[in-house]
Amino acid sequence: MTANRRTPGTHWRQRPLRFAQDSETLRRLLAALNRHHAEEPCRQVPAAPLDSAAISRTVTEALAFQLPLPERAWVDMTTLKLRGHLQLLLSEFDGDADAPPARTLHGDAYRLLALCDSFDATAPFLHAYELMRALAETTRSFADLHEERQQAQAAKESDE
Repeated sequence: MTANRRTPGTHWRQRPLRFAQDSETLRRLLAALNRHHAEEPCRQVPAAPLDSAAISRTVTEALAFQLPLPERAWVDMTTLKLRGHLQLLLSEFDGDADAPPARTLHGDAYRLLALCDSFDATAPFLHAYELMRALAETTRSFADLHEERQQAQAAKESDE
């Protein structure tokens, strides 16, 4: 018996993980995940408070004119922050898309978030940069809408 055979598994060759690439396997995986989520009881997650200062700071940094252009790592990190802010604002406004401007903002936001899911490190830098700026503009519009809504609610409460 060799030394390698004494420890189980040491004589096996290590292979890197490979993920499914075909669409049929991915569809089956998504169907299984959806079934699993449908079986779970729905848990109500408390909404995180909106930090308008952090949102404003991130949007201002993203929209600031910079020469030379920032590094890709900074763009990716800012995009991540903006995605979080936008998702939080969308959760605040879920179901409140009665006015046409709010409806178009919702559509733009969901389209941008879907675009973010398809981006990775292989995407060209300028595409990632433009996506970050579009996210910042949409997030700023939602933050303005949120402020207007808060002021309208405060005015209603003060009238009563």
